[in-house]
Amino acid sequence: MNLRGLYIAIYSFFSLLIGILCMYFLRSKIPKIRRFWAKSMINLIDIEIEEIGTFDKSANLIVVNHNSMLDIIILDYLSSKEIAWVANMKLANISVFGWIFKLPNLILIDPQKKNSFKILINKVKKEINNQRLVGIFPEGTRGDTNNILKFKKGTKIVAEKLNLKVQPIVLINTRERLDTKNLRATAGKVKVIYLKSIIPSEVGIHWFSQLEESIRNTYHAAEGFTE
Repeated sequence: MNLRGLYIAIYSFFSLLIGILCMYFLRSKIPKIRRFWAKSMINLIDIEIEEIGTFDKSANLIVVNHNSMLDIIILDYLSSKEIAWVANMKLANISVFGWIFKLPNLILIDPQKKNSFKILINKVKKEINNQRLVGIFPEGTRGDTNNILKFKKGTKIVAEKLNLKVQPIVLINTRERLDTKNLRATAGKVKVIYLKSIIPSEVGIHWFSQLEESIRNTYHAAEGFTE
């Protein structure tokens, strides 16, 4: 724990409570509220974002490595579209703060259900039809080390079934900037690396393993970056 981390934790607690109230009463403003809060967090931590490549505005789905809560914050801030993140249903059951996942209409899935893939596909299709960008962390959870976990098959199934345009995005140094498990926050730079978008039907049956390899190689090539 450090002082900046403690300050950010206190700010997050009270600002999220206010954010929940604002989203509840001003539902048409939810995208703006999310982006405003994301910007405030980036400014408070004092993060400099370096973007490499281009955020593909025509992509339907972004696939991102996951190390920190900051991953969502940064991409909510950078995206010109509102992102419907895929998340575990249990997060929405958290007392009070579960509304952060319910109110923005995120894609909440119970992976224990037998028909979870069918539900996921239907929800993703609905959000894309509503002109929202879908965001998935294919590792399924936040990593605690500098190794990227094995990708789960749900992302592949959804992308192929709906023939989505998928953009891989690699985030570098997010856990170094904000580590919520240890209440640490440190000013500095985060790299956002946009890789080339992929349409599964156009690149062959091994596209998902190649995407995973590309994300992993890009991440490890830059993991020594600690500005």
